[in-house]
Amino acid sequence: MADPESSGPIRGDRVETDLEVVAGVTDRGRSHERNEDAMALGRWPDGTVAAVVCDGVSSSFNPHEASRVAADAALDVLLTSADPAPDRVRAAALGAASAVAALGRSGDPHAPSCTLVCALARPGEIAVGWVGDSRAYWLTAPDAGEPARQVTSDHSWAAQMIAAGLLDEDAAMRDPRAHAITRWLGAGATTEVEVTTLHPEGPGLLLLCTDGLWNYLPDPAGLAAVALPELPGGGPIAAAESLTALALDAGGRDNITVVAIPA
Repeated sequence: MADPESSGPIRGDRVETDLEVVAGVTDRGRSHERNEDAMALGRWPDGTVAAVVCDGVSSSFNPHEASRVAADAALDVLLTSADPAPDRVRAAALGAASAVAALGRSGDPHAPSCTLVCALARPGEIAVGWVGDSRAYWLTAPDAGEPARQVTSDHSWAAQMIAAGLLDEDAAMRDPRAHAITRWLGAGATTEVEVTTLHPEGPGLLLLCTDGLWNYLPDPAGLAAVALPELPGGGPIAAAESLTALALDAGGRDNITVVAIPA
């Protein structure tokens, strides 16, 4: 396989990048003083795509550094490993975990920390790995053979309460502890990477995003209704821009990162 093309880690108040087969936007939002998210994108000439999205944990020191280092380390593994896709995304997340852990001391509750979701997409197969509450969605048209759906499951207090049957989704998400994450990357964290593999039945859009987007629109069908109409005329960058604009128009209370991968 020919050498891949890479965007490198991308972070800034507002950055857009378009590699044609994958595109993303990361935006500071309207309330935060800086952007603590990061993304990193890569592609091969055959259309295989690698993407990483990280969200710095604001209660830690230098969360922007954690997300930057994690995105860089994960993309490096995705682009250089020859392992099967599911093994590669797991190794990418673990490589990111090691890089972030090196920024702090074990036992320090404020050591730089972040969440991560990453993907390796090739024709007929998409592998996704994640730690924390940054999400992946598979978005399809309403008349597609498979419905739009959330691919990842949050590693958060709310998700635990719902899974245990202790609270319904509405009650769990209203609780002040709803967004407390139960897994993350950082010094002293026990990194448990979750991995899943998709074999799409037809065309769709893989969306990777931070909670700066899904807090406003968590519904897969709703996300699809915003993103998919943008693809024919503008490609994945238009889809990412449209979803980012939605979050900003809704208040932009958090950093927003959106990566779109047509598949």
